Amino acid sequence: MTHPASASLATNPWTVVAATTAVQALASATTLSVPTIAPRLAEMLGVSPALIGYQTTFIYSGAMATSVIGGAFVRRLGAGRASQAALVLAILGALLVIGGQLWTIALGSIVMGLGYGLTNPAASHLLMRFARGPRLNLIFSIKQTGVPWGGMLAGLMLPPVALAFGWRWAVALVAVLALGLLLALALARRQWDDDRDPTHGLRQNPFAAVLLVWRSRPLRYLSFASMALSLTQMCVLAFMTTLLVSEAGFGLVEAGFVVAIMQVAGVLGRVGWGLVADRIGDGFITLMVVTGLAVLACLAASQLTPAWPAWAVYGVGALFGSTAVGWNGVFMAEVARQAPPDRIGVATGGCMMLTFSSIIFGPALFGIVSVAIGSYALTYLVVAGVASLGGLSLVVARRVARAGAAVPRT
Repeated sequence: MTHPASASLATNPWTVVAATTAVQALASATTLSVPTIAPRLAEMLGVSPALIGYQTTFIYSGAMATSVIGGAFVRRLGAGRASQAALVLAILGALLVIGGQLWTIALGSIVMGLGYGLTNPAASHLLMRFARGPRLNLIFSIKQTGVPWGGMLAGLMLPPVALAFGWRWAVALVAVLALGLLLALALARRQWDDDRDPTHGLRQNPFAAVLLVWRSRPLRYLSFASMALSLTQMCVLAFMTTLLVSEAGFGLVEAGFVVAIMQVAGVLGRVGWGLVADRIGDGFITLMVVTGLAVLACLAASQLTPAWPAWAVYGVGALFGSTAVGWNGVFMAEVARQAPPDRIGVATGGCMMLTFSSIIFGPALFGIVSVAIGSYALTYLVVAGVASLGGLSLVVARRVARAGAAVPRT
């Protein structure tokens, strides 16, 4: 029998926020382990660092696959078990990457992505159940700081470990941390999963979640904006280290420091934008401002050269972090707000599937375009254009939401 004090702690809103944030952080750190050490890994494999875009494609192909069944998975097994399953898949993916062959890295990236795709439906279910309140944007923004926390962990810890002990030990470190969290979640799983429905079927129309989103005009245009912003975010996370080392004259550890600055700014940005959205009562306006600043960051990155002073590069990293990495919490809160109350996990999964579809192709195309142009920096001009389209989608999303477009309840 569970002790009442333990049960109360497990369902405390801030316990749930902390746990879901930690799951997001380690799932993200695992997926970012390869991009963070890309120059060293590419050197070992004898391939171009531009191929890292394909690794990102593999990750989000897996994430898209589990996003479509994430809501059903949560309803049948429980959000706690789904979170543990996400960590198991992250660990298995890391072990495959450690195999050190191109095919094991590709397969491991897919498996990591399968785990990453389960994190958001599970977290949204838990937060709306145990932590819902007037500070919804802030709550979701804090949870979404898990992504930059994971990136910060990868940026600060993995390059030094890779240089000192080898890249395999760097990836293994993240797997060990994920294993520790996996075991810790067992303490709260019983309380978190007491609403699960073991009879709920997992075999269903794989496009049901996307259809739910598509039939709701606010969710549809929110997803279009998310596709553009996620592509921007992943092009930054996947290629920033390579850009700094290849074209800005930075060393691997120095570039890792810039990535860490970017992730710190991402943490502050996610919380800050959540506070702003709650204060002004308009998540759409907040996201429009964030998108405009992200476009400016892309334009600045397109001009990076070795002549830039270090402080200016740090500034670009901070601007990228607070915007391209800082928008997700307000977005997730707006999705939860626009979704039917009993289908939040399904709506989240549908939105994330559309989001991941852009990420599948985006970084790979970035790699192709950068090779064609001959510059990682100038490729960010293309990314700026994509982000601008996301801003236009937000304008439409806000307009139809304010007009009272109905969300389907079936």
